[in-house]
Amino acid sequence: MNQIARNISWLTIGNVAVKPIWFVFITYVCIRYMGLAQYGSMTAALALMSICDGSLTLGSSTYTIRELARSRDRSDIFFSNFLVSRLFFSLLAISIGLAIKWAIGPSSGIEIVLFAGTYVLARNLLEYCRAMFRAHEIFRFEAYSTILEKIFVVAFGWIALTYTPTASSALLGMSAGMLVSFFLNFGWVSAKIAKFRLALFSLEFFKTSMPKAAPLGLASVFVLLYYRTDSIMIEAFEGELVAGQYGIAFRVTEAMVLLPYIVTSVLLPRLSSLYETSREEFRVLARRGALGMGGLSIIAAVAVFIFAPVIVGLIDAHSEAEPAVLLLQVLVFSFVLGSINQIMTTVLTASNKQNRLAAILGLAAVTNIGLNLYFIPLYSAMGAAAATVATQVIIMLLFGLTIARSSPESTD
Repeated sequence: MNQIARNISWLTIGNVAVKPIWFVFITYVCIRYMGLAQYGSMTAALALMSICDGSLTLGSSTYTIRELARSRDRSDIFFSNFLVSRLFFSLLAISIGLAIKWAIGPSSGIEIVLFAGTYVLARNLLEYCRAMFRAHEIFRFEAYSTILEKIFVVAFGWIALTYTPTASSALLGMSAGMLVSFFLNFGWVSAKIAKFRLALFSLEFFKTSMPKAAPLGLASVFVLLYYRTDSIMIEAFEGELVAGQYGIAFRVTEAMVLLPYIVTSVLLPRLSSLYETSREEFRVLARRGALGMGGLSIIAAVAVFIFAPVIVGLIDAHSEAEPAVLLLQVLVFSFVLGSINQIMTTVLTASNKQNRLAAILGLAAVTNIGLNLYFIPLYSAMGAAAATVATQVIIMLLFGLTIARSSPESTD
């Protein structure tokens, strides 16, 4: 438990040091420079490219963390193979994203999607470097990495906005900062943890790994779908301004996800190891994680619900941003449910129940898209917020039922 506490402390320090700066930049600064409509376009473009890129990631990060936590001598093989595959599929994702944007229009937003795709590509490669840090439970490296990333991304993005206050300019600057961060982390991993060697690239590796990693990848895709499609649908049905209003509420709740992100990042490698060595300790740690996360998320959600008018006013004081207040007060309920669901996701992943996890999240994604298609035309952005909360309720019920019925010895 002492090491878990130290790891949580490192991640907390790294994120608290720079995430407030990032939040101010990605909300207040961007909206102030480019306006709420352009901000809506940027939010939708990032959502589209996150879905395209995440759909092709194939669960490599989560699978790597789980497997290397049990056998770290394979680090070079994992790093050399999955980093190459991520680069290839991220480039493919950019092409797919551009095709989708061209199909749904307008064509004037193509450059926004291109730069959003470049940003997501660099972020995807950087995240795999961090998967190596987590697999080896060296969370101080991830703390340093997070600080450097946000400094470069915010600095480059802000400079770009001062020259040209548009969404495409901001994304171009952010992409440059993310690429610099990736190359620094790539060198860091190569020097300290795992050597990148193209000679280790092997199709046999993927034949062995993908049947186990693919369900984890599908689970991630389904999460992206029910977290990101609402922004895309709102822009398509209601326009850029409403997408910008929803984007404010979404960014606040996204920032709150930092809490479960830190805890589950630390718990996954430890639970994966305990599942192989001590099932009783596995159950105790999982129970403590769920109870602790539930209590902390409720406290945070109540505070945000009460101060929602103040939070939105600080981000954008114009009257056109006022609908974001009620949106935030609804979406904050999804944060509480989602925090507990993230703990249960980690438990299912660590206990090799990736097939059940993917099936539940797939059902949830389909349900969420259906609810969005029905409610957004009727209730605008509020319909999307309600659909998000309803989806989290469904996920919690199915996760709880699955864990209750599963013996700790069973696997997929």
